[in-house]
Amino acid sequence: MLNIINNLDDIKNTNLVFLIEEEIDLEMIKIYDFPETIISKLETILTKKENLVFDFYLWNENIEKVYFINFLDKSKKTFIEYISSEIIKLPENLTIISNRSENLEDLLDICMLSRYKFDVYKSDKKEDNISILIKNEEEKLSLENRLATIKNIIDCRNLVSEPTHNKTPEKIVEIIKDTDFRNTKIRILDSVDIRKKWLNLVDAVWKWSENKPYVVIMERIINPEYPTYWFVWKWVVFDTGWLDLKPENHMYNMKDDMAWAASVFYTMKELDQKELKINIIAAFPLVENSVSGNSYRPSDIIKAYNWKTVDVINTDAEWRLVLADTMSYISDNYKLDYIMTVATLTGACMYALGYNYAWIMWNDKYVISKLLEQSKDNSEKYFELPFWNFYIEKTKWEISDLKNLTEWVYAWASMWAAFLSNFCDKWEKFTHIDIAWIANYPESYALYTKWATWFGVDSLSKLFMEL
Repeated sequence: MLNIINNLDDIKNTNLVFLIEEEIDLEMIKIYDFPETIISKLETILTKKENLVFDFYLWNENIEKVYFINFLDKSKKTFIEYISSEIIKLPENLTIISNRSENLEDLLDICMLSRYKFDVYKSDKKEDNISILIKNEEEKLSLENRLATIKNIIDCRNLVSEPTHNKTPEKIVEIIKDTDFRNTKIRILDSVDIRKKWLNLVDAVWKWSENKPYVVIMERIINPEYPTYWFVWKWVVFDTGWLDLKPENHMYNMKDDMAWAASVFYTMKELDQKELKINIIAAFPLVENSVSGNSYRPSDIIKAYNWKTVDVINTDAEWRLVLADTMSYISDNYKLDYIMTVATLTGACMYALGYNYAWIMWNDKYVISKLLEQSKDNSEKYFELPFWNFYIEKTKWEISDLKNLTEWVYAWASMWAAFLSNFCDKWEKFTHIDIAWIANYPESYALYTKWATWFGVDSLSKLFMEL
């Protein structure tokens, strides 16, 4: 629970946390009449310019301890990196006090995101009770606006962390239907519609899981005269790999194979009531790839929505099939100016960039430059990958128009984007984003806690509000 307060008298049973970045911050602390021993120690630390945390018992009826987090040496870590690493160590009951309005939103992020826990299924839950002290209504409004975004981020993380049996395609559709969209129109294609509309790649991928597929289309149309951007991403609720079965040490984390789709869904929720100068259409195929006797096979050749034939080299390369069909369908039924595909795709991302970056590539240089610029200050980092037509040529095949895997090229992330580029049927500008591995963090770092992240909700919503 988070409280925004303007008076310390409003709180009980708490620990005070003071942030100190400059000497002037000491003047703020002096007004609280702390013992001279505390003030003297702070003055000594200020002269040494050390990053240090220390605490004192106050034996106060409402305040147990006071913590001082000194961030004086900024040469090694950012504000968020350092403060979050210390905040996560503190008790559940905290009241945060800063002398700087420009830090309040970062503090809110740190308190709500770096201390996030998915403990729905734990018997012994401990809920945070955190307050942030503000000085005026402007600060309050700023925090309340940011808190609305953080709610979408936390909802995203919760959904990604849920076990697969609680997020089947049908249950996800129910979540979408129950979401309060005021300005976004929702269209849903069921399994019968998918077959009638010749979305054969989507149809092949789900065969024949007990949980039937859907294609969800979300329309945020502001003005027909505005340029139209389009998201497409995969929502594979659990990726077994089908007949090309994944090894057991990779299977557990496949429950989060829908992480990017969840991020874009909550990005659309974030944008629903924002002022935009563009139209946005988001679409995703909702499928489950349980192994069955009716599963599609390596060597099957399937005709896509745009009538291009695809030879299935590997059934675990399913995401590019469902994305390809959805791309063609939306391109055929809407007037688009820009396409953005996003998915948890390749281990190549992790081997090159670790867990901290998403790869972006292709020919929409304006969007790519905006995301790279954001990366300088945002916790969501992007890195551009080179791309050229050589990769597109290697997606073509001798016995069909295309194949869904070209093994020997090795430039996996680029090759997947190259395959999808064959389905920009009207030559729309195209940006491809690969967030494999950054969608699920192996450890706590800065705003990310271990397991599910929310990558994209913050950076993409900011991007589309600026376009």
